[in-house]
Amino acid sequence: MRIIHTADWHLGQTFYNYNRYKEHAVFLDWLCCTIKERGTDVLLIAGDVFDNPNPSAEAQKMYYNFLRRVTGENEDLKIVIIAGNHDSAARIEAPSPLLDFFNVHVSGVLHYVDGKRDYDRMIVPLNSNTCCLAVPYLRYSDLSDSENYSKGVADFYAELYRRAKKKG
Repeated sequence: MRIIHTADWHLGQTFYNYNRYKEHAVFLDWLCCTIKERGTDVLLIAGDVFDNPNPSAEAQKMYYNFLRRVTGENEDLKIVIIAGNHDSAARIEAPSPLLDFFNVHVSGVLHYVDGKRDYDRMIVPLNSNTCCLAVPYLRYSDLSDSENYSKGVADFYAELYRRAKKKG
């Protein structure tokens, strides 16, 4: 399985009053070409797609144009996108019903079923024997039932890992 792991795109970033749009466009074009050239099976985008929780229309357009292009050129490509601390968790996950259609799994917020965390939603199958644990950035409020943040994170991952192993 060929996986490309990326993170920290920070689309929409202005650095010392310098708009980085052109740099981001070159990067996304390179990434799209590299995915195709290498026959990539999975693209993992591990947080901070955008530079802030309220990205510009230009940054969002760049992101969605990239997703349209890369999925159009690589029909078997699986994409897993995980919200980071700079992303708006709800905003990045909002288009999930549409993106699911293009084999793009987005994990932005923790989901609950009957008042309990839906760990299974974060276990994303990549093929018949491999999965990705797609955990969005965990905020303290996500783990408020723990005695402290560190223990909450450790317990969270232990439970997720236990469930993933059980699934096979």
